[in-house]
Amino acid sequence: MQLLRKTLLAFVALLSQAALYGAARSGFAVVIDARSYTEARRQVDAYIGEIEKSGLQVDLVIDRTGQPDSLRDILRGLHARREAPIEGAVLVGDIPVVLVRDAQHLTSAFKMDQQAFDRWESSVPSDRFYDDFSLRFEPLGADSLHPGCHYYSLTAESAQQTRPDIYSGRIRPTDCDGSSRYEKLRLYLEKVVEAKRHPEVVDQILFFSGNGFISESMVARIDEKATLLEHFPWLNRQTNGISYIDHKRDAHIKPRLMNEMRRRDLDFAVLHHHGDWNTEYLNNLPLTNDTKEQVAQIRMYLRESLRHAAEHGIPADSARARIARRYGAFPDAWYEGAEDAELRARDSLYLRDLDLYLSDFGAYAPECRVVSLDACFNGSFHRENCIANAYLFSPGRTVAVLANSVNVLQDKWVDRYVGLTGLGMNVGNLVKYAPYLEQHLIGDPTFAFAPADAKIDVNRLLREDKPSTWRRLLNEERYPALQALAVEKLFRSGALTSEDLLRIFRESPSHQLRMQAFINLAECRDDAFIEAVILGMSDSYEMVERFAANMLARIGDERLIPAMIAAAIRNNTSERVEFALKQAMPMFEKEKLLAEFERQFPGTNYMDSERVHDQIRHAIEVNADRWIASMKAVQDTTRTKKSRMQEIRAMRNYHVHFLVPELLTALRASDDPEIQRAMLEAFGWFTHSVHRQEIAATAAAMSRDTSLCPEVRAEALKTCNRLQ
Repeated sequence: MQLLRKTLLAFVALLSQAALYGAARSGFAVVIDARSYTEARRQVDAYIGEIEKSGLQVDLVIDRTGQPDSLRDILRGLHARREAPIEGAVLVGDIPVVLVRDAQHLTSAFKMDQQAFDRWESSVPSDRFYDDFSLRFEPLGADSLHPGCHYYSLTAESAQQTRPDIYSGRIRPTDCDGSSRYEKLRLYLEKVVEAKRHPEVVDQILFFSGNGFISESMVARIDEKATLLEHFPWLNRQTNGISYIDHKRDAHIKPRLMNEMRRRDLDFAVLHHHGDWNTEYLNNLPLTNDTKEQVAQIRMYLRESLRHAAEHGIPADSARARIARRYGAFPDAWYEGAEDAELRARDSLYLRDLDLYLSDFGAYAPECRVVSLDACFNGSFHRENCIANAYLFSPGRTVAVLANSVNVLQDKWVDRYVGLTGLGMNVGNLVKYAPYLEQHLIGDPTFAFAPADAKIDVNRLLREDKPSTWRRLLNEERYPALQALAVEKLFRSGALTSEDLLRIFRESPSHQLRMQAFINLAECRDDAFIEAVILGMSDSYEMVERFAANMLARIGDERLIPAMIAAAIRNNTSERVEFALKQAMPMFEKEKLLAEFERQFPGTNYMDSERVHDQIRHAIEVNADRWIASMKAVQDTTRTKKSRMQEIRAMRNYHVHFLVPELLTALRASDDPEIQRAMLEAFGWFTHSVHRQEIAATAAAMSRDTSLCPEVRAEALKTCNRLQ
């Protein structure tokens, strides 16, 4: 009955949209290699036919060269043409994979030493090469071990932020799991065509939280459901339209999650967990109040520790001594069974069932149409297989997966504009408007749900892109996701000032609209933004508060200290915000933090005031000094270059702002090009620092200094561009 209702609503919506397409058309490119097109021509042609029914003019681009530059030039030309410029593209089959180097600042979290690690591991697979034409690259050649993979370096002259011109998707089946890439492609395209012919309204959503994610903050998850109801307001009128699963629900949550994902009426799932290319990490060892179960877990841990030691050639006595030093002595009997084959197999199965692996997909067919994997590496599409591909090419109904090709920041705006999919927006736009280097749409980017409101066509609004329309939609309070998009569009066109954004941030009752204003204010980096951070530290929406807390460390402005200390003193600060506060403390001078703490604390009303005072003061003292020694080591020319380089790399994550003048002096005084280049690259991460103008001026001067080597001058130019 539920599926019938959804299909009828979708049919009515399609009839209402049929008259909306005007004479002016947008284009879309289907890029496919010649062999894949030959093998799946019937399915590709049917897929193209369905896309054209939505009003897009499709250009079929058959790749016969395998050269990324050639394809990028074609896409750029199709986007720039006067008639039916393409708004998106899908890369189908064996289309070259670009692995980007020297662009880690365009990712949310990826920071791997490119010199110390193999370039296959230290590069970022990214289709921003194909969809963001403001980026400029230098080719570094093909990978000799991985056919179809090519390396490119982001140049200093390039734009230093991602802002795609078109949306994109990647459909890359491979020969694995007993079937050929072409068989997978045919079956997937048939599934997509079926989904396009029978669109459904978004009315069933699942979100899941795995072990250790964002400090396991339940406040964040409570607020997430409230925001999902903002995104999809029609679900307020329905029973159980949004369901939630927490990993603590069961000792092994995997069966429950898999069964939920097999619901045929499930439309959209957001899965928050840690991950790897072949694993979704779901559980840790379950918490228990039963003493027998606790002892059993400890004994299993001890057995696994001995097995791990044996695999690495460590004697059992040495392993036991190390455990005793760390935890104290355990009875000898608790170590028994480490070498028992039956017990080893039982332990292995118990631990394996804590997480979901690629091999589980052999008997697992997820039915959810669109899946968002908020995890590291699940979208490593350059490999022969990955979790995102497993969802896509399973026999279930999944047609699109949002996933990351490398590791990803936990604290990011995952649900940005997700509510617009409920109003019929193409899923490819979710990546276009949240454009991290590592984030990708795996699958068909043109897939769209039937709009819940037939009077609104988000895709048409995006194509027409009229400031007058966006101005009107600022007042569309029924759909805060649409208001948020209007703010983004007006800000990009220069129609909203930072004062306008601050007013929206102060006054809007919408969680996501305040998030949108905050994100745009972060680009302004002016006094209005400082005020927004101060206000954000007591925002009612945990994500705004968390983003504001993270900005404390990135800015380092002393005007933020009172709001920071107030949050540190507050009794019920959420776990993730508390974590962010501890990370921010080392970026400010300890004496100023302590002085503000002593000023504010007497106004509290704790029962055990003296104890709480000492605990918080101790936390400030311990955290505030954490990175001073490292930053002093950067300047110490008596240390080895290797140790200095290690400390310089720490500057990327830890911006000790009050030491910036000293560090700049050390940079200017250095006569070692390797040290200079590393410091300049690290300073490029100080995009919001209170000292960023001083850093940018130094970098600009070094970029013009002909006495410096070309590599140092290029890095200086890149840093200057990143900061300005």
